[in-house]
Amino acid sequence: MRPSSFNVGSRPVGEGQACFVLAEVASAHGGSADVALRMLEAAFQMGADGIKFQLFRADALVVRRHPSRKEFEQIELTEKEWRKVLKAARASGLAVLAECFDRPSLDLAAEHDVDAYKVHTTDMENPEFIRAVGAVGRPVLFATGGVAEEAAKDALDLVGKCPVALLHGFQTFPTPIEEIRFRDLARWKERYRVPVGFLDHTDGGSAFALVAPALAVAYGADLVEKHFTLDRSEKGYDYQSSLNPEEFYRMVELLRQAERARGDGAPGESDGAKRYHRMMARSIVAGGLIPRGEVLTAEMLAYKRTDARFDAGFPPREAHRVIGRRATRPIQADETIREDMLE
Repeated sequence: MRPSSFNVGSRPVGEGQACFVLAEVASAHGGSADVALRMLEAAFQMGADGIKFQLFRADALVVRRHPSRKEFEQIELTEKEWRKVLKAARASGLAVLAECFDRPSLDLAAEHDVDAYKVHTTDMENPEFIRAVGAVGRPVLFATGGVAEEAAKDALDLVGKCPVALLHGFQTFPTPIEEIRFRDLARWKERYRVPVGFLDHTDGGSAFALVAPALAVAYGADLVEKHFTLDRSEKGYDYQSSLNPEEFYRMVELLRQAERARGDGAPGESDGAKRYHRMMARSIVAGGLIPRGEVLTAEMLAYKRTDARFDAGFPPREAHRVIGRRATRPIQADETIREDMLE
């Protein structure tokens, strides 16, 4: 059985842990190592737990006459540039994740000892590559959006014994609201008993982009991945689902509030709820003067709110514990009836 929680770098992910917030760079660096380094600094300030880079070689990813070949060549960082970025990332204090699209990129990421790997949905049916990722021996995150469940099952077998998380989310840009399907988070977790994350590709320009990760946490997400860019108004690469750094910071704030609001204890265990109940709940009090030695009847009792600074006495539902007993001393009108006042 795979672990229900594990560490990505020094950050725990999974059951009973705070949600891991992953800042996704993707291609928002636009092919500039300097921009990638600026994004690394921004990710730290945004409150992210980790940062993820996509490493690829255009000639290994698409055929020469692919309509996007030139675009991939423009945003591809050289090996020297990646070494510079990954070295800085390892020193940043953030967990570092790599989404590699070919073996040389995987080898480069492994050389720099990144903390975990993500397998893109398009490689979920690539057995040889999944085995290679698993062989590195670090945690692996599988993107399940649009992938047949049989392929996800196979991937879990192929990756070997390394810790695994499943990531739910559809990588359309942006994802239509009705296709998010938060309930699938619980389904994946119940079925495979591993940490489950949410890939958020909602419209970065919408208000919902700030709250979708918080909702995912409420539905049980152990990890949330969100795209960001330094300036969304420039409409650069991968901007559609991205947040600006200030928005990302606000998104993290809302997510952390959602964690606190979710609650992990039994109903009624909140200190605030207990204080409110003591202040507002009714207690059994004397409806009028009750002489010493008098046998208490229902007609002698009243049910009122009492001073919260003192013992509440009996709640109304325990009137049967009061009725029929004798007063050991005079009980004044509106005085809270307590055990020591009764025989």
